[in-house]
Amino acid sequence: MDSKFPWLKEIDHTGDCGFTLEAGSIKHLFERAALGMMRIITDPSTVSPLAKVSFSIEERDSEALLRKWLSQLNFYHITNDFLFSRFEVKFKNPNEIAASAWGEKINADVHEIYTEIKAVTYHELNIIKTSTGWSARIIFDL
Repeated sequence: MDSKFPWLKEIDHTGDCGFTLEAGSIKHLFERAALGMMRIITDPSTVSPLAKVSFSIEERDSEALLRKWLSQLNFYHITNDFLFSRFEVKFKNPNEIAASAWGEKINADVHEIYTEIKAVTYHELNIIKTSTGWSARIIFDL
């Protein structure tokens, strides 16, 4: 994507957009995935963390949990004209998170919107424990 996000690698995927990412912990992986998704939509460095939004999410496994977390953020973005730049995820157990995101309303004078994400897909979605932490692969329908 760019040098600001060395842990994020874009996947060449016809008609869609995706990335792989790495993190030292599963918590950090979820936070980085959210930031990576926002990077597809806009430049997160232009988004001030003025307002906090909280989510409590439970799913059957870590992949479904990651997809739902990103889908909730995208839904909030679309329905509230809101962008995010900071994220905090706390695991209550392996299948449940309490998460917060900070950001602000879209301001056309400040924020350039690159594209809209229609959906966070299950296509090729995976989370893997590695020798150095965690990695994930995520594809978005644009």
